Amino acid sequence: MSIKHEEMVPLADMVWASFKRDQAEIEAENHTFTAEYLNDFKVMTDEVRDLEQSDSMLVEQKAVSGQLYLAADGMTKDLKLFQIVLKKSGLDTKVVSILLKNIKKRNMEGALVNIKSIGQIVDANLALFTSKGMKAIFPNYLADKFIVLTDLSNKQTQIMKDRKTLTEGNEGNYAALYVFISEVCGIGKTIYIGTAKGDEYNITKMLKKLHSSGGINPTPAPTPNA
Repeated sequence: MSIKHEEMVPLADMVWASFKRDQAEIEAENHTFTAEYLNDFKVMTDEVRDLEQSDSMLVEQKAVSGQLYLAADGMTKDLKLFQIVLKKSGLDTKVVSILLKNIKKRNMEGALVNIKSIGQIVDANLALFTSKGMKAIFPNYLADKFIVLTDLSNKQTQIMKDRKTLTEGNEGNYAALYVFISEVCGIGKTIYIGTAKGDEYNITKMLKKLHSSGGINPTPAPTPNA
């Protein structure tokens, strides 16, 4: 049976709770379902639970990315006004065009290089650009934007690295947890067939119960008591 990732941990919690209660009886029928197996099941469930913390990192990553792109987009008008200054000064406006393109393409690494280059051009031509209409605050504006975008870009990059590290081997952990769920449900459903306990090892029925109770959500479920 196919179980979605978001269903795996809450389902495992339910199965583990039933298995903990019935472990001695189940071991009596099959000696491999030991207390150590019960503990290994819990450990694997908690490992997957920890992996799912990456979902909250994804929310944070999107928020930081939104701030980064908003700050970069906010430069568009000022950069286009500076292009006019460059034209009036008889200089090439290509560096600004490239920056605007990188901002549009969300290439923040390239955009930061462009901003630094423009800042150097401005510093070397302050008198000329001022005479052609550049605002006196523009050099400081560029410097401030460079700092803000660099900080946000670094934060975005770090979150992405943390998520990658946290979720490496994700599929393997989900597969391992599925083995625990399927094995315990397989023997539990067989031992307790035709009883209320049997339903607690029926994956289809448990999933319906989880969905109807709203038990499946992006927030990690609490760790069951050992």
